[in-house]
Amino acid sequence: MFIDLKKNSKVALYEQLYTDIKTKILDGRLHANAKLPSKRQLSQDVSISITTVERAYNLLVEENLISSKEKSGHYVVPTESLKIQSKPLISVKKPVFNKMEFPLGEVDTSIVQNDVIKQLSIDVFQDRSLLNSGDKSGEAELKSAIREYLYVNRGVQCTDDQVFIGPSTEYLLEQVFYLLDYPAVTLEDPSYPVVKNVLTRLKISYNTAGVNTDGIDLKAVKKYNNKIVHITPSHQFPSGVVMSLNKRIQLLNLLSDTENYVIEDDYDSEFRYTGRPLSSLQGLDQNNKTIYINTFSKSIYPSLRIAVMVLPPELAEKYYDKGLSCNVSRQMQHIVAKFIEGQYLVRHINRVRKFYGKKMEVIIESLKNKHPEVDLSGYHTGMHFVAKLKGVDLRQLAKEHLIISMADYTENRVGTDTVLIGVGSKDEKEIINKLDYFFQEAKKKVRAKN
Repeated sequence: MFIDLKKNSKVALYEQLYTDIKTKILDGRLHANAKLPSKRQLSQDVSISITTVERAYNLLVEENLISSKEKSGHYVVPTESLKIQSKPLISVKKPVFNKMEFPLGEVDTSIVQNDVIKQLSIDVFQDRSLLNSGDKSGEAELKSAIREYLYVNRGVQCTDDQVFIGPSTEYLLEQVFYLLDYPAVTLEDPSYPVVKNVLTRLKISYNTAGVNTDGIDLKAVKKYNNKIVHITPSHQFPSGVVMSLNKRIQLLNLLSDTENYVIEDDYDSEFRYTGRPLSSLQGLDQNNKTIYINTFSKSIYPSLRIAVMVLPPELAEKYYDKGLSCNVSRQMQHIVAKFIEGQYLVRHINRVRKFYGKKMEVIIESLKNKHPEVDLSGYHTGMHFVAKLKGVDLRQLAKEHLIISMADYTENRVGTDTVLIGVGSKDEKEIINKLDYFFQEAKKKVRAKN
């Protein structure tokens, strides 16, 4: 039997031998019940060790492609032949996205407690009991840790059984829309693009309500009267507006006598640099109208892929009844649970808040001094701020400099004179220098027009 093995290949010899014989069986060159050479004979013919032949034969036996008969040898098991012919490989077209200079979803990895997470991971992966499946809705240890953390730090009031885990905000939103039978939604404008992507994918209709200096326009919310209102009250994305306590109460009162719900996306809530953040909407809610969602992607790091939602009791019961699941590995859930229980998360957020607060302060002070005509906002909370050069269309220049335009996040293309600056992934000097050049170029274009 002719077999061509490439001794210099990175593929092990036994794998090459296995693949060659398997191909010959599937394409019919080795017919049913054909006897294969003995291991000794094949090793001599191809100049390889008997152990190599034995490993290849064992793989073929495991796949039931050949069988071993005592004192007789190995034979091809009867099987359907597969006509194998080469075919052209077609390249897959993928959209190309430019890397933004100041992305909004990245953190400074130098301050992540990687050594702590590494040690917790070692401890968790030594627990063999976690190798089997756990609670579909999330690990009890993580639910309890999150419930206590949210109560102390965000005023969220719930039981452990109202807490649900997921790999992302997007995933949890899909579950909410399923539980509510894919209802019409009212979104803030400008708004979080992930929500629009989910709604478009699920073919759910939505309306938009403008954002005022104290939060979403409640007149529009009342006008549309949709089943769900989605808001980002702690640091409105992307405007940076913080929803006032008075408006939070007004919204809850508006929903109290209806069958509607508000989704409170509490992202960035930990990062408030002046005073304490306002309590969550969920904590104020006395009528179980709030669906609370948050993520650990910024408070710990983005690739962690763990988000949390707190459902009102009736929706929590429906979640269990429908048999939904969290789709996050048990090990990762226990690592995060230990990170919270060990007070590492609280200490980490305190460090990060000081780190980003100082960084934001330096950047804002520099921009105010160098470019006083630029209106800066949204920098007291969160990890991005808003820069506006009133009356100047910055879209094209922003595109050239790979800076995010506010207009990209609005339905009506307002905000053409506004850009969004994330402070997570670059140091303050680099941010200051690039923005200094950007606004110099913007003002040059204005002077040239005039």
